[in-house]
Amino acid sequence: MSDKQVVDFVELRAQKIDEKRRKAERILFQQLLNVYCVTENYGLRPIDLVEVSEEGCSFQVPFDQNHLWPKDIKERFVFRLYFSQDTYLPVHVNIANSRPYIDNNGRFTRYGCSVDKTTTTYPTYQQFVKFLKLYSEHAHKDQGNKTVFYI
Repeated sequence: MSDKQVVDFVELRAQKIDEKRRKAERILFQQLLNVYCVTENYGLRPIDLVEVSEEGCSFQVPFDQNHLWPKDIKERFVFRLYFSQDTYLPVHVNIANSRPYIDNNGRFTRYGCSVDKTTTTYPTYQQFVKFLKLYSEHAHKDQGNKTVFYI
């Protein structure tokens, strides 16, 4: 960094908070929340939720060139967000885009979706997204210490 560069601490802090939020979301999506998509031909299909916002979400499915799914990029689906083995929140989504994605776990297709705000379950979904944001800002990693955090 040169002497003439100015560091924007507000922007840097916002980036750190966003990174922490994404990490917290990934942990919750992978360990606590089961997400399925209701389809006509496949029944309930498990999907990996990648990110959520009040406007939309993204998910990924393993790439299989013999069984491309979903085939129509403009399809409308109902996601089931399972918070327990037998209770779920239905979320209606419209697929807006797709792209290939490769990571250490394999080859996937990622989809970006908009969430239907006209459904009766949207306010609950919206509160869930707000909870995730606040949780990621205030959650602490368990270091095994016995310290109590006060406001």
